[in-house]
Amino acid sequence: MHHASVAQESPYADGFPLSVPNSKAPTIDLRRNEQGLLVRSEKSHEQAAAHVQDYLQTQYLPKVGEYYPGQDSTSVKLAPRPAMDGLGIHENLVYAHWGERAMVLDLYLPETEDKERLPLVIFIHGGGWGRGSHRGYRPAAIAFARRGFATATVEYRVAGEAMFPAAIYDVKAAIRWLRAHAREFHLDPKRFGITGGSAGDNIAVLTAVTFGDSRFEGPANHLDQSSEIQCVVSIYGAMSWTSSHWTRSRPGAHLMKETLPDFHIANGSHLPPILFLNEWDRRRDRRWGADTMEIITKVGKADRAELTLLNAPHGFIYFSPHQALALDHLERFFGKHLGQTSE
Repeated sequence: MHHASVAQESPYADGFPLSVPNSKAPTIDLRRNEQGLLVRSEKSHEQAAAHVQDYLQTQYLPKVGEYYPGQDSTSVKLAPRPAMDGLGIHENLVYAHWGERAMVLDLYLPETEDKERLPLVIFIHGGGWGRGSHRGYRPAAIAFARRGFATATVEYRVAGEAMFPAAIYDVKAAIRWLRAHAREFHLDPKRFGITGGSAGDNIAVLTAVTFGDSRFEGPANHLDQSSEIQCVVSIYGAMSWTSSHWTRSRPGAHLMKETLPDFHIANGSHLPPILFLNEWDRRRDRRWGADTMEIITKVGKADRAELTLLNAPHGFIYFSPHQALALDHLERFFGKHLGQTSE
């Protein structure tokens, strides 16, 4: 078994820090695959899944009981992996390398005629920038693919493997890889959307709003391809704060500001259409959408943003029946801005 620190690269440009792990964050175990490349171990993915299950019992269900007395908490479960008949399944696709470290994504494709190109929705998992696994979003991505969209769940380096801006470099590399392989998988490269939850949404929105800023592109593969995102659904995302263990920086410092979508939006960054889909129990915590809506209005882009509250606690994308309700909102928004199929 290998630790994440063995797969680091040279210093990043433009004043960003080295691609080094945070020793205080959870360690990420790596193993060698059949090609001799380092990938996350099964133990690492199992630990991430166990953390989600523990979150359900210790935090999610108590919040359902406290904030939503009209809901039957006994019916709330970890969303199962849906049936995959009729879908094209492509898991553990390597999209980039960092030294010996291979980064992977999963791709799910609804059936389509050869002439049709599919819109793609990319899912970015949460976990406080230090936990989680892209596999945790497989149920949501598969369920959404059954609604007619191509979907991908993207692995990124969490803080125990590499701190900011490594995760942004990873997601942008995945987007470029997907565009480079769009013809192979019948994807429409002009219709890419992105979504994520909590810390994963911070990463998703940063990926979108930093389009055109070369500092965030990273030195990975397919640099001839665009990393542009056409629209975003922000699921209870951190917009005005991030964890210091992701940056080794203090609030107010310039490096910390670079991790905040609000900072970039306020300074006139690129902003595709965006839906903020937030949880009702944190409706008084303005960091989860309301402040960002005001910033977007101030920069004259109010017509590009929506804010919707879902009657479920933080983390609802993992759990049924709330996951299906969330996907209804995603289907409406992505259907409006991406459509579903084109020739």
